[in-house]
Amino acid sequence: MDNEWLRAILETTEEVERNTAADHLLWVLSDRYTRYVLASVVDESTVTLEALTDVVAGLEAAETGSIVTSSDHERIRLWLYHVVLPKLDDVGYLEFDSEAQTVETDEIPPVFRELLENRNDEV
Repeated sequence: MDNEWLRAILETTEEVERNTAADHLLWVLSDRYTRYVLASVVDESTVTLEALTDVVAGLEAAETGSIVTSSDHERIRLWLYHVVLPKLDDVGYLEFDSEAQTVETDEIPPVFRELLENRNDEV
C-alpha cells in the first residue's frame, strides 16, 4: 500500500512538471513581448531594462507600422519590469535584477532558439 501511494505521488508530480513546462512554453510563445525579449537577449550576456524596452518598442512599431510614443515606451517598460522579466526569471530562462534593472541570460531552451531564429529569418 505504501509503495502504491508513493508511486501515485511521483506520477502526479511528474505530470504537474510536464504540464508546467507546457504552460511555460505556451505562455512564452503567446506573448509577443516575451518573444521580443528572448529574441533580443538570445546572443547577449547582459542587457539593461532600458535597452530591452527600446528594442521591444522598436519591434512593436515595426510590426504594427506605428510610431512609438513616450507613453507607449513607458507602458512597455512597465510590462517588461512587472510581468515579462519576472516570469522569465521564474522559469529560469534569464536572470532579472530589478534593482540594477539588468537582465542576464541563462540557458534559453533550444526550441525557443530555433523558433526565434526562424522568426528572424522572416523579418
